[in-house]
Amino acid sequence: MKKSMKLVVAGMATFLMAVGTTTGAQAAYSIDYTYAFNANQGSAQLATHSFVIMHEAGLEAPGRNIAANMKNNYTPYTAYSTFVVGDGGRVYQVGEPGYVSYAAGNANGYSPVQIELQRTYDKGEFAKNYATYIELARDYAKKYGIPLTLDAGGAGTPGIKSHLWITQNIWGDHVDPYGYLASMGVSKAKLANDLANGTTNVGGGNTTPTNPTKPTTPSNSNVPAGFTPENGTFVNGDTPIMNRIGAASFNAAQGGYLPAYTSWKYDSWKRVGNYVMIHHVYNGVHVFLPVRYNSAAWGTFK
Repeated sequence: MKKSMKLVVAGMATFLMAVGTTTGAQAAYSIDYTYAFNANQGSAQLATHSFVIMHEAGLEAPGRNIAANMKNNYTPYTAYSTFVVGDGGRVYQVGEPGYVSYAAGNANGYSPVQIELQRTYDKGEFAKNYATYIELARDYAKKYGIPLTLDAGGAGTPGIKSHLWITQNIWGDHVDPYGYLASMGVSKAKLANDLANGTTNVGGGNTTPTNPTKPTTPSNSNVPAGFTPENGTFVNGDTPIMNRIGAASFNAAQGGYLPAYTSWKYDSWKRVGNYVMIHHVYNGVHVFLPVRYNSAAWGTFK
């Protein structure tokens, strides 16, 4: 039986942005990895860079509960998004950006990021959530070269898409997030304008462009860029595994074999194509070990 990896919450808060609020004050969002999938969860399939898909949760619940439900009830057949935004502008990562999430049916393979918005009727909380919802979508659209247009064109047109657009153009019967957003004073036209221009104020007055800052470095400087922080131990199965030195690549220098049934401590992990690689630093050298191919783990985790 596979054992789940233990997540290190101290490794969160690696990406900060300045965002506007209804009061004109500046707030910041961070990515919280408390409910992020471990190396045994989530799809190993890379998504094409066509859509950022915008969702709304549908039921009133704290954002952390939505994210925890996705993680704790994960199976290869259950729905989950990449991120959940809620609880006053927090961002909870669930799936891994760049890989397929399962929240939009036949459109999943076209979306490296899907974003779920908490439903709350607290106007102050909503304003903070909405500001982060906008900036998170903009940030990842830019990262993956996706246009900042909302619901433009047909199925072959890249851009930021609502779940309603997915239903109308590709597959499904969902109509979010427009009904909920309208109930909180945000029209489709405003959403489109805010996504295009980086404006996030809610509740009257002129919208104000946001002023993004550069990402901060991870709190653990040993963790390579793109890796998810996580402390644990991998126990190898019955076949030795070759590790790689200096880079998470099968073209990197070979470092030696991890013998069968021996342990390997790690501080982070990342999907590399169809593989999962774990990482640690040994005598100042970054060492990477492949431990999973698609859904098959080559050992156990503790």
